[in-house]
Amino acid sequence: MANPIAINGTHKRKETYANEILTLCRAETNIYDDFSTDYEKDALTGQILVPTRDGDVQISDYDVKNGIELTQSATDYLVLPIDKNYGVNELIDGYEAEAVPDNIRAQRIESAGYAIGLKKEKDAITELVEGGTTSPDTDALTEANVYKKIATEIKNMKKRNMDKSKMRVAITPDVELLLLTDEKFANTAGTLGEILVREGVIGRINGVPVKTNNIIEEVDEDVDFIVYDTRFCQRYEAWAVEPSINDLADGKHIGASALQGREVGGLMVTNALGVQVRKHASDEPETYTVTFDTDGGSSVEAQEVEAGGHATEPSPAPTKENKTFGGWYKEAELTNEFVFATETINADTTVYAKWTD
Repeated sequence: MANPIAINGTHKRKETYANEILTLCRAETNIYDDFSTDYEKDALTGQILVPTRDGDVQISDYDVKNGIELTQSATDYLVLPIDKNYGVNELIDGYEAEAVPDNIRAQRIESAGYAIGLKKEKDAITELVEGGTTSPDTDALTEANVYKKIATEIKNMKKRNMDKSKMRVAITPDVELLLLTDEKFANTAGTLGEILVREGVIGRINGVPVKTNNIIEEVDEDVDFIVYDTRFCQRYEAWAVEPSINDLADGKHIGASALQGREVGGLMVTNALGVQVRKHASDEPETYTVTFDTDGGSSVEAQEVEAGGHATEPSPAPTKENKTFGGWYKEAELTNEFVFATETINADTTVYAKWTD
């Protein structure tokens, strides 16, 4: 049986469960926690406001006699959407809330923290991929070029006035395997501090910490790595209902309880240039749709054609009452005939039927 809740007891009070779950969440993530909490909360509306400035501070030559002109910049605020909801509602059968054994209570809280942490991590990576800038470089990474490829993307971020001290690089396990053969990268592992090691950092490139993340490929299998300035990645989280173990009084369960709680939050990339997503060319061949416009005639099924390939002329030809089919054309004006044997498909294409009386 559970120990009674007492000042000197071994059983933790329920109000500590929320903090305990959040701590366990963070132990399982290494990108979500890089998102900053540099925001203000509007007292009237409750909105989460992220301050942004419209430019860098201007530097001028100082005139000892006359001073310098006063410059001005404006602070704008981006509203961070609170659109993430994470819930826990798990049945604990056979125990009323106050009788749940300590080992079950601790194990289920740990499991809840793990599950919520993975969900948050996936949402954070999705926000980086969808809210960032995609690199034009899609060459395959190799042992010979991987270090330079990552260093080049870091350099590109610096050219955008991103702060190297605030940058992080998240890589997939496949990219980690390539990097581990690079002597320059391997030599940085011994210089990492204890804090970076706890964050999952495995080395540095151009001074920027690099960490491996197993979930990146789940979000987008074409992503190799992501370079991001943490200042432009914002998050908010709060418990709407703090997790606790409650008796079930639904008329269906007898002598049962449930671990219940709900957390709300939001994630936002406030500057697309602050996140660089590097993808490789997809192994899947690109395909395009060829649609056949029969101008009121019998329907013809569309075709999926690989890039650079040829569509197949439909057989039998479409029919239309009191009309004779006169071939397929490139445009609705029926000016240029579409020759299936020579026309290559490199975009979604519509082909038009010609009819004669």
